[in-house]
Amino acid sequence: MLAAPAAARAQHSDDALRQTIRRVMVEHVIPGANAFAEAAQAFATATANPVPPEGARAAWVAVSLAFQRIRHLRFGPLDEFDRGLRIDFFPDVRNSINREMGELLRAADPSQVTPEAFQRGRVAAQGLPAAERLLFGDDAPRLAAPDQPFRRVLLAAIGMNLATMGSTMRTEWQSYGPILEGTPTGGYRIPQDGMLVLFKTLVGGLEFLAERQVARVLGPSAREAFPRRAEAWRSGESLALVRASLAAQQNYWATGFAPMLTGGQAALAREVTDGFAEAEAAAARITPSLEVAVVQNRAPVEELLRILGPLRRLIADRVSAALDLPVGFNSMDGD
Repeated sequence: MLAAPAAARAQHSDDALRQTIRRVMVEHVIPGANAFAEAAQAFATATANPVPPEGARAAWVAVSLAFQRIRHLRFGPLDEFDRGLRIDFFPDVRNSINREMGELLRAADPSQVTPEAFQRGRVAAQGLPAAERLLFGDDAPRLAAPDQPFRRVLLAAIGMNLATMGSTMRTEWQSYGPILEGTPTGGYRIPQDGMLVLFKTLVGGLEFLAERQVARVLGPSAREAFPRRAEAWRSGESLALVRASLAAQQNYWATGFAPMLTGGQAALAREVTDGFAEAEAAAARITPSLEVAVVQNRAPVEELLRILGPLRRLIADRVSAALDLPVGFNSMDGD
């Protein structure tokens, strides 16, 4: 790990750190939580009567994009009760979604798909990927079949579950800022602790984006690409989700951490900001979809990964040292 000289480290008082935390909450976290809650409620409304499915499909795209605004915030309300995994069980390396959905569809028991039941289990079958299968998968035409009413029941239950979690998180995030600012008996004793968890989620979010949303789809070659590992290959929205995630994390950086690097550290802030701009430009050059590009147009995808890796390391090493916010090894944990 590269270490900035001690004299180059930015010095921030507890009051300055509290102000930064408040800015992040007001300008990034709470707007993202509000957007997801509203999109989830719209999805619940659309899935209450999903036939014909066009309205529910459009609402699914909207709520999936809205989730990208907060998915990197893997702490607090999103982390509690496994909400992050329950909303988006990805990647699914053991085919848990299909297995759990099959069990639910065979049982056809409404008591197994209430919000209370979902909070106790069936983590893989209660979120966005399960809904995508019902709306866009090979069996999507069966959603309207008269002899398949439980498919509609399950989709409506997923919609209500997402809306419930979205509403609960919106309320909890509203009061989470003071917790991050530090309390003697809380999980974050001083503002530095709160800033550290915010910073780690930036590094972890970029790692998740690069490694799980892009690299595991790209594979080592066109012959060995894995288009069906893409997050939303059934709907064809994987590339839109990648771009939305990247935009959210660029906003997170610009809102929370770039303003902390002033004076002699301003050049470092510009370097990171330029890296995000280059990554967004590379993502914009990926066409026509992530699933097709990893087989037929790999160069822009490879370029995006070549930018994201050094960008994440720049933040994890030099920015971390400059702000005295040590990331540690397992950055994607966010805790």
